[in-house]
Amino acid sequence: MRRFPTMASSRPFAFPGVRPRYAPDRVVDVQHYAIAIRVSLDDRRIDGTCAITIRPILEPVTRLELDAVELDVRAVTSEGQALPYRYDGKRLAIRFPRPLGPGEHHTVVVAYGAQPRRGLYFMAPDEAYPKRPRQVWSQGQDEDSRHWFPCFDAPNQKSTTEVIATVPEAFFALSNGELIDVAHDFEHREKRYHWKLDIPHSCYLVTLAAGEFAEICDEWDEVAVRYYVEPGREADARRSLGKTPQVLECFSSRFGMRYPYKSYSQVCVADFIFGGMENTTATTLTDQCLFDERAARDFDYESLVSHELAHQWFGDLVTCRDWGQGWLNEGFATYSEYIWREWGHGRDEAHMEILDWRHQYFEEDKRRYRRPIATNLYDEPIDVFDHHLYDKGGLVLHMLRGVLGDAPFWQALAHYLEKHRTGVVETRDLARAVEAATGRGVDWFFEEWVEKAGHPELEVAYGWDDERRLARFSVKQKQKTDKDTPLFRVPMHVRFRVAGADVTLPLEVKDTSEVFYFPLAEAPTQAIFDAGQPTLMSLSIEKPTPLWLAELAGASDAADRIAAAEGLEKQSSADAVAALARSVGSDGFWGVRAAAAATLGHIRTSAARDALVAALALDMNPRARRAVVKALGEFRHDETAAAALEKIVRAGDPSYFVEADACLSLGKTRSPRAAAALRDATTRESFQDVIRSHAYRGLAEARDDSAIPLLLDGAAYGRVSQGRRAAAHALAVVAQGRTDAPARAARERIEELLDDADFRVAQSSLEAIHTLGDPRSLPALRRAVETHLDGRIRRRGREIIRDLEEGRTRDEATKTLRDEVDRLRKELLEFRERIAKLEAPPAVASAVKGPKPKPKAKTRAKIKRGRR
Repeated sequence: MRRFPTMASSRPFAFPGVRPRYAPDRVVDVQHYAIAIRVSLDDRRIDGTCAITIRPILEPVTRLELDAVELDVRAVTSEGQALPYRYDGKRLAIRFPRPLGPGEHHTVVVAYGAQPRRGLYFMAPDEAYPKRPRQVWSQGQDEDSRHWFPCFDAPNQKSTTEVIATVPEAFFALSNGELIDVAHDFEHREKRYHWKLDIPHSCYLVTLAAGEFAEICDEWDEVAVRYYVEPGREADARRSLGKTPQVLECFSSRFGMRYPYKSYSQVCVADFIFGGMENTTATTLTDQCLFDERAARDFDYESLVSHELAHQWFGDLVTCRDWGQGWLNEGFATYSEYIWREWGHGRDEAHMEILDWRHQYFEEDKRRYRRPIATNLYDEPIDVFDHHLYDKGGLVLHMLRGVLGDAPFWQALAHYLEKHRTGVVETRDLARAVEAATGRGVDWFFEEWVEKAGHPELEVAYGWDDERRLARFSVKQKQKTDKDTPLFRVPMHVRFRVAGADVTLPLEVKDTSEVFYFPLAEAPTQAIFDAGQPTLMSLSIEKPTPLWLAELAGASDAADRIAAAEGLEKQSSADAVAALARSVGSDGFWGVRAAAAATLGHIRTSAARDALVAALALDMNPRARRAVVKALGEFRHDETAAAALEKIVRAGDPSYFVEADACLSLGKTRSPRAAAALRDATTRESFQDVIRSHAYRGLAEARDDSAIPLLLDGAAYGRVSQGRRAAAHALAVVAQGRTDAPARAARERIEELLDDADFRVAQSSLEAIHTLGDPRSLPALRRAVETHLDGRIRRRGREIIRDLEEGRTRDEATKTLRDEVDRLRKELLEFRERIAKLEAPPAVASAVKGPKPKPKAKTRAKIKRGRR
């Protein structure tokens, strides 16, 4: 039986009172921006001009309004003449001395200065972080370019651009397009970089990144490919970004359109507030994507590299008309991660992306809210940049590919890109492009999957009619349907193994309850529902255990072997555990071995534990070994599991991540041996501080109350960012439900972190407050919602305030109940193990001579009842 949890009723996405948002009117067509600024790092300031060339579209224009936040506007001129203007700190309104006629080009020059709090960020070392580099970098998405230059800050307005940046002479400055000129000012020890892009793009994609960078040059098919990183990290850049030329080849081939620009650069900057940003021709990445040789054993950033590169087509060249349609940017970029994995590593590796997206989307749908992928009901554009937009968007495109077939899907993409090149799009534009390229009407598909919310929740039962030689799948759609969540039409395939050969047949679910029959020559040894597992759905499926075992051992697709491993979760029989143990030890794909290990962890019997401990001695992909280590963390109060984990924590592991997960799992066992080993692990340096972070979390899982002082220190400003985030969460777990002085100190530290200079630490403090579930944090949360500059903090803060006010967060009673459930489950598993041993047929012991003893009468009775 394979189970995915059915989804609880989700919260609405939009808060009360939210009104629909639409793309703004385009009274003028912006032809060109020319931004010329001087950057002062010491003052965290810019000064310069922005020249905007416009053309009225339909009617004469006497007034122009620009987005401009917290700028020091000094003058507005045109052709050398001053223009009257009014500025309120957010909008700059300019009046022309005469009406500008339709089609007439006109250039307005705004002279200004700014000390931006958003949009443009200044990095510099301080006492706590003396090694932080001196850098300046921009981040325009979604509506933050207005904080560093006046503009029409909406994606439906596209123009060519140029950026002229004067920076310290030791700096290199990167912007969009081609480098036109570099001029030296030796007197002032400065350099001026002049960049220009001749292909129109939206202003949120305008970029500036300046600092001391090493340049690594690469090439693909006469396209210049460059990587910019801190000096000394060139080898890390090659390791992390070096497959960019192959990804360019992949996408140019798959998308049916060659990379549309002359060059492509990636610059890695400190403290970036996203993973990456797809600025046209010049992607900005967090420097956390640079990894060393040890991390490369079982880690890469190819998903990030491919995601941002795909945006050069989907998002930069062809752009969503408004942010409510942002999935046309982010869904395509997310799905392109799969496209690259499939091209570069094979379909099995690519499917691991699908599994991750499903998990992220299901968690958001269940725990936060449910919404359509495309929606205009939001407070701020940043609100829609979530797992619905990215992960569900990517999954929906994967299903569209399955509906159309490979060749028609790629043809449709090529037609869509060519037709809307340099333009803006909505979902209906994609639907019309599919129809034009393939003749297939897909309005139903986009209505259900993009304009409606939710997903199918299917209950499936398999059966075999031996007399009529019919395989049967009974299917029910169980999701609650309403105006938002529909009854879905779900095309898929089923696959049977008949006489040693695969038979794949189509099936389409449409109704609330259906039965599908398939005539076969003989009873199948495999019966796979949704072959290859491409469909986004919650699924509960019943079928005989021998089928699960056969599919785990020999299904053609790794995706179906993973599904079989998950399907055995409720089985604790010796056959199931033995099959899972064999899979962990010998399957040809690490993802299947990992899924089998996870299922053994969920089974939690001593036989399952012993199989996992034995697997630690095997030679396997570190990612599968990580899963084994994680699974051992399911064995709470089990000293055998704890001893195996402690050995790894003490001795270390060639993989950072295996060692880190061993720390967390050791804490989860609640073993007395955990505290000392984990405290030692908190002293170790590692990539992204992953070992220390997991050791902190392990101490929290171990309920080590004495760890609070250590965690308070770990969350302090000056520590590594990732470790600080983990310490905040660990403090919440340890202090949850307590009112003593150490717990109060933990809560107060977590609340302080809401104002932390590190955005990601502030984000983590929000989640820690949610975990803590203490209403006394409400004043701090309300203050953060009112004052924080980042919309992600404001949005999530409002959700947590709502949950705290309604008592929906976890509390001490919930934690106690969870512990009691774990105890009862352990006792049940032990009882089931004893029953299984009693009911097992006597083993043939060839080494022992003499007659076998007869089972006692009481035992025989149990055996009889068990077989009835």
